[in-house]
Amino acid sequence: MDSSYWENLLLTINRFFGVYPSGKRGVLRWSHSLWSLFLLLYIWISSIVKCQEFTTEIPTIEKLLYLMEFPGNMTTIAVLVYYAILNRPLAHGVEFQINCIISGLKGKAKRQVYKRQGQRTLHLMVTTTAFHGLCVLVDVVNYKFEFSTTWSSNSVYNLPAIMMSLGVLQYALPVHFLWLVLDQMRMCLKELKLLQRPPQGTTKLDARYESAFAALVDAGGGSALMIEEMRSACNLIELVHNKYLSRFGPFLVLNLVNSLISICVEFYLIFNFFETPLWEETVLMVYRLLWMAMHGGRIWFILAVNEQILEQKCNLCQVLNELEVCSARLERTINRFLLQLQRSIDQPLEACGIVALDTRSLGGFIGVLMAIVIFLIQIGLGNKSLMGVALNRSNWVYV
Repeated sequence: MDSSYWENLLLTINRFFGVYPSGKRGVLRWSHSLWSLFLLLYIWISSIVKCQEFTTEIPTIEKLLYLMEFPGNMTTIAVLVYYAILNRPLAHGVEFQINCIISGLKGKAKRQVYKRQGQRTLHLMVTTTAFHGLCVLVDVVNYKFEFSTTWSSNSVYNLPAIMMSLGVLQYALPVHFLWLVLDQMRMCLKELKLLQRPPQGTTKLDARYESAFAALVDAGGGSALMIEEMRSACNLIELVHNKYLSRFGPFLVLNLVNSLISICVEFYLIFNFFETPLWEETVLMVYRLLWMAMHGGRIWFILAVNEQILEQKCNLCQVLNELEVCSARLERTINRFLLQLQRSIDQPLEACGIVALDTRSLGGFIGVLMAIVIFLIQIGLGNKSLMGVALNRSNWVYV
């Protein structure tokens, strides 16, 4: 099947959930906007009702952290719906720029990029759909197939979750497209490096034979021209990536914060389950494990997809340094390209200037996670101690 089929299918799913701009004009566009607003309003009302119905007797700080997921979901979905309704020109403009970059590739390279992108799209789409389908199934089993309760729970939890996952894919897949273009550049430079080397088994006349052979390959300045075109394309890739990051920056920050808080709460609740196991709640524990895996996967995925761009730029620097310099023009072109790549590598990608989008930031996330979980555990132990004191006050021995 053509790779564009899977991309269009994913865009249709995004539009159905109201988190991607409509490709139509007129009445259809307004209908899509109303549908997106309806889903947003439905999630907001369901979340507010869920917060009001929460009457479990737990300490205030635990209750606050548990309920923070709902306003986090509401705000994040509101940002996605805003992008889908009012940010349509920017979304289609970035798509056009990415297609212009890919159109500069040769026929075979272009087909290969589209094929790999289609495979990646299919893989992520199937994984996301299957995972959220499993979450819905576990939710249904947890509430013993009670339709009204399950519908309410899925409206509050799984509907916002799949919308946010689709929003993450909206950001990740175009960035993966850019990564594929950079990878294609790397392969072209490796082919050039092999062409600059004399065939194996050739007897060298003197120490300058390889340079002379490289100069013969570069006759007419073809190598320098190709590298200069790559440098221009790489500069355009960086501009498009920064524009896309500025568009999705608030969404990514909200997603990371919301996922971190949710992981803390779920980790603490799982700890409580194993401390005093109630085996009739095993299905609920499985649900919590899935929820924690989803939020942890989102954090890692957002950070890793940006780090791939950085790694590819480092690979380009390595291959450029391995090329045989056989003319002053080629040397100047390579140096300009290296300088541009080094400047780009030294400027870390950040979402809204707050969070560095690099897997090295995982250490900070884990540190915050452990600090919050330990704090919650200490509060829980303190409450148990106070309850024990209240029950056994008559047995106190004063020293």
